Amino acid sequence: MKIKTGCIGFHVAFVVPNNDTARMESFLETHEKFMRETHHIDGDVEPIILCYAVLKSPELNNPLDPESGETGNTLYGITEIYNGPEGAGAHMNLGQQRESMFSELVALTNEYCVCGILGAPIIRAMG
Repeated sequence: MKIKTGCIGFHVAFVVPNNDTARMESFLETHEKFMRETHHIDGDVEPIILCYAVLKSPELNNPLDPESGETGNTLYGITEIYNGPEGAGAHMNLGQQRESMFSELVALTNEYCVCGILGAPIIRAMG
């Protein structure tokens, strides 16, 4: 299946102090395990995940200049894309059933999230 205009996506970006990255890494490990246990990459049973990607990078003083030095924070981005609202909704329902994981996501979001695009339609895609 391909990512196309009209698919539904989530993208959440975090700025985490380097001394708290172990907490984020622990959450990401739990979240990936949840995704692998409950999501499909083919077939017709939702949630079907078209893209699941986690990015990580040191935060630079000037993101356009790698020589500018680091701020002491780490950047994380989580991107998920589903065929449509049914898959995105199934994902949310399953995630909320894992109370501990969902509580940690809410706590991390409240503390470190700098951008959350939740359940938004894909408006440009290649493929």
